[in-house]
Amino acid sequence: MNTNKFRHILSITTGLLLTCLVMSAQAQSPGFYVGAAVGSYNINDGNLDDNDRVIKTLVGYHFTSFFGIEGVWTDFNRVNNGNDRFEADGRGLVAILSLPMGIFIKGGQFWWDSDAAFYNAAQSSNGNDPLLGVGFKYGFSDNLALRLELERYDVLDTKINTYTAGLDFSF
Repeated sequence: MNTNKFRHILSITTGLLLTCLVMSAQAQSPGFYVGAAVGSYNINDGNLDDNDRVIKTLVGYHFTSFFGIEGVWTDFNRVNNGNDRFEADGRGLVAILSLPMGIFIKGGQFWWDSDAAFYNAAQSSNGNDPLLGVGFKYGFSDNLALRLELERYDVLDTKINTYTAGLDFSF
């Protein structure tokens, strides 16, 4: 009988804790925000099958609790392997759809500059391609939030997946 009471108390406590976490991860408040993030990216092209560092900064505006726009600057650190190398950076503009419980999705365009060499052929160029992402945002306060994101870039016909963690500050 004591085991059943313990299970009920544990179930109720767990339920209350999860409810508190869900309630604290609300939709974005309307207004301006700025942020920065660091993480890693992976690339698999030529002789490159590697991960390296990515950094990004962002500025955005939420028109409603569920819709906003965001400008990003992303820098992909240089990756080398033999004669193959890759380095790029760029600017993006995306629309953000914030869902309940801190989840958001985004899509837009990314304008990039790259310096790369694949299969002994050097390529320095620029262009633009779609940028897609999904993430989770947890607000520590009304102004400060943690962001965890997965994004997909296409630079120089190379698919790049990024994984970042950062902070944003709302005004």
